[in-house]
Amino acid sequence: MKKHIILSLIVLGLNTQCKNENAKKSTTKIEQICAVNNYNFYGKTSLKFQFFSDSTYVFTITKKEPDYEKFEKFTGHCFVKNDTVYFKPFEFKFDRRSEKAVIKNNFIEFINDKSALKIEITKNLFHTKNKLDLKKYSDYAFFSFNQEVHSPIYYNYEPNTIKPYDLQQSELIETDQILKKCFKENNTKLKNINHYIKQCIVVINKKQEKEVWISCYCNDFSTKDTFKYDLIDMSDGGNCNINLKINLTNRSYSDLHIAGRA
Repeated sequence: MKKHIILSLIVLGLNTQCKNENAKKSTTKIEQICAVNNYNFYGKTSLKFQFFSDSTYVFTITKKEPDYEKFEKFTGHCFVKNDTVYFKPFEFKFDRRSEKAVIKNNFIEFINDKSALKIEITKNLFHTKNKLDLKKYSDYAFFSFNQEVHSPIYYNYEPNTIKPYDLQQSELIETDQILKKCFKENNTKLKNINHYIKQCIVVINKKQEKEVWISCYCNDFSTKDTFKYDLIDMSDGGNCNINLKINLTNRSYSDLHIAGRA
């Protein structure tokens, strides 16, 4: 009888221990996504976004300059569905405008009506689609089309006629080939193509053709670390600031523009 009681107590104790361990596991906060940008233009600035298993996020900004240091921390709630991060019940607290962010090409791209911001993913426990392999194209950066950000006046298109599009790997290769052709045919006006970084916006135009809008900038100390994160705004610069459109449907380029000098 005593043996039965002892065995029952042992089993009960083991069950209680397992339940406690399972409860601890279920309440453990696991980092599922981590994304970081490092800017080294003047001093050092770091943006870090973390998403956790309890549907919370932490966004931190660290700035270090020779005579100045600053640290900011934003927290909130969000959830991930179909490669998209949705901020609920409020917008992303850093800019108060982004209601969602898209995970693609190893970046988190925050979507709002004023600006474009991408943060590079260093850890991702989700099985998200990573359509483009940029290892051989490290001087390219891609930004999603947004009519509120990419003005019809600046990009020369009719309002409400353009749709965003995501390139496939084969189309990236083709884009690079056509761009090299453009540089070869205009070599007296342009620098060597390897001197430039390329920021791209890919769309379906009003004729239902695939277009890549490309802005090329000289790869210098002010662009080499940051061009993947934010769109560059430059009004002059001569042949260190050029833009054109590549039409993948008919394999051609057009609207080559070289900026004036200040």
